[in-house]
Amino acid sequence: MEKKVSYWVKFVVKDGQDTIKDALESVILQTIRPRLICIVDDGSKDLTSKILEEFKQKYNELIHIITLEDRGYDIRRIVHNWNRACEFIEKNNYEFDFMLTATEDVIFPNNYVEKLILEMNENKKLVIVSGTRGLKQSDHMSFPEGAGRLVEMKFFRKIGLHFPPFYGYEPWILYKALQMGYEIKKMNNLKYNHIRKFGSKHNFVEYGPSMRCLGYHPIFVLVRVLKNIFTKNTGISKIASIKMLLDYMNKSKWKNDPYYHFYESDFRKFVSTIQIKRILKQIDFGK
Repeated sequence: MEKKVSYWVKFVVKDGQDTIKDALESVILQTIRPRLICIVDDGSKDLTSKILEEFKQKYNELIHIITLEDRGYDIRRIVHNWNRACEFIEKNNYEFDFMLTATEDVIFPNNYVEKLILEMNENKKLVIVSGTRGLKQSDHMSFPEGAGRLVEMKFFRKIGLHFPPFYGYEPWILYKALQMGYEIKKMNNLKYNHIRKFGSKHNFVEYGPSMRCLGYHPIFVLVRVLKNIFTKNTGISKIASIKMLLDYMNKSKWKNDPYYHFYESDFRKFVSTIQIKRILKQIDFGK
């Protein structure tokens, strides 16, 4: 490692008693240890809170817990929980080099963060990098995963140190980085274990409206859905894929939903343009 680096972990959990112990330990036991793990407990009703307190007693200076009231399960609350963690960092004026996204059903190999940081050191234009949960991609241009992303804090501060509280918040930061001239990468040779079946809790309910809000090109959406259906490479079922397409097309369904918000026109145009380039690049790649 060229220099001593620091990073913090935003860790969101709800009712994760069966997996959270292993997930937390996989973060704590990294070869490059985090300086802070900020855990947002979204009103867990099982033994999660008890497990978290046990970790807090053992690793007091390392762990900070934000406990929220139970409002039931809603996948859209994740972005608010992320921002609660980010607000804690901002309020206390903490300075870190990177931010890692973790969750209760993901277990990282112990050199995971070290390898991500080494990759960023090799390419100074990289601001977001992740490993992979092992699913094949719907196209050869591989974007970083959600859980397991390492984000450069200098870049994150430039875009406001928070995520937009609307559909599409997770891919938004990826396209924002590209729009600003930075690079992003997924390391397909660096695998982590995603214990829970992909989509088992949320069934991809955000995907359709997210694509519409972000400005996804209709051709790209159609290609994505067809590949989900016919290749079985993405972990998204046929039924979920069809629902994604219908939700993308049905704008009127979401008009009164406070999470349904179109991003800036220049950003949407950029997303649409880069997706067409991805499709064309894939065609060239297949020749």
